[in-house]
Amino acid sequence: MQHLYQIRHISVSEKRLKQELSAADMKKAMDQLTEQFMEARELIEDARESMETVYFSDDMAEAQEAVTTTLDQYQKLLSQLSESQRQEVLRTIGLRMEELKAQEQALKDAVLDSH
Repeated sequence: MQHLYQIRHISVSEKRLKQELSAADMKKAMDQLTEQFMEARELIEDARESMETVYFSDDMAEAQEAVTTTLDQYQKLLSQLSESQRQEVLRTIGLRMEELKAQEQALKDAVLDSH
């Protein structure tokens, strides 16, 4: 039982180690993610428009890279936040990140359907 207490205590201590970002830093990070989101969404649209052309392969690669980079940055930000800040970020831009995943998947599905 003491071992279980130690594990819980360590877990609580680790959570407390995450310091809150300043409001300005958090806004800056969310603004940057929003900008990356818009760019990735544009690249997905470019790829969708270039389907069945010689440009599609490059456009798709660019779109996938932008989506991966954006989602990686999003996860990195979430991992650095306190629980209250994490919830705020999820409420503010979480749906956009889910939309980005869905748009990328829809494009992949469209490619499969066209073959």
